[in-house]
Amino acid sequence: MENNMHSFVHTNLHVFYRIAYESHMAMNEYLNLGMKPKPDNTHGHIVTYDPEQKSFKNALVTIVFCGVFLESLLHLLIVERKDFETAKKYDRKSYECKLQLLGCNDQPILDECKHYREARREIVHEKAYIDNRRIRIAQQEAASAMELIQKIVTYFGLKMD
Repeated sequence: MENNMHSFVHTNLHVFYRIAYESHMAMNEYLNLGMKPKPDNTHGHIVTYDPEQKSFKNALVTIVFCGVFLESLLHLLIVERKDFETAKKYDRKSYECKLQLLGCNDQPILDECKHYREARREIVHEKAYIDNRRIRIAQQEAASAMELIQKIVTYFGLKMD
């Protein structure tokens, strides 16, 4: 996935990655700014209210752009390693199916993809219903999403910096 002047296909893949990465870093910065030590110096912190929800907003951007990056990466890899017709056939299939098509049978990565896909759907598309019996925390899901795309980049031996 080299984005250089010798590449036939121009891609924004590196831009999508940087948006996810920079939003993740900003999310952590705002999260840390909102944590103050307890006044009595006991173990733990007090999380202060952020009326502008900067950490939460950056978590949402991270979650969304991890998906944009992942979808783009898998499409480009399928076109490169298979062909355009196969990419069209797999366009609406899950991340897990696309990874398996590309030869990835790393079960932890596939499991994390499933988790990410479900979490992203619930958070971004307001599909979180009370009967799910779980509470998703956007910042935790964003951190998990960044870890996932890092693992996939490493798995395929790509350089994103």
